[in-house]
Amino acid sequence: MTDIRDRLREGDPLLTDPGLTAEDVGAMRRRVLAAVPDRPAVVTDWKRTLAIAAAVAFMAGVGIDTARRAARVEPAPAPVTSAPAAVAATRTQLHFSTPGGTRIIWTIDPAFQLTETR
Repeated sequence: MTDIRDRLREGDPLLTDPGLTAEDVGAMRRRVLAAVPDRPAVVTDWKRTLAIAAAVAFMAGVGIDTARRAARVEPAPAPVTSAPAAVAATRTQLHFSTPGGTRIIWTIDPAFQLTETR
């Protein structure tokens, strides 16, 4: 019984191929080198480079300005209200567990109030 490795070796055309001759390799190299353009490998386009640098500098300036303005804005202090002891004692916890074993615990606070407006 012939296995796949033997079949692949029998059908491989490269086992009997002698490869390229030195003359063929030289001719191929000359053709490739003749197709290379004569201009330098690195072409500097100053206008494009300057435009990209200006865009990056502009974005950095806008980011810095935004950060400074955000630092100046102080949020209004939240009103401090103390919950009576009776309300604080009525907090309720709800325990829930999933079949996979995840446990969820919710604490329900009736005195909870949002301090920000949208």
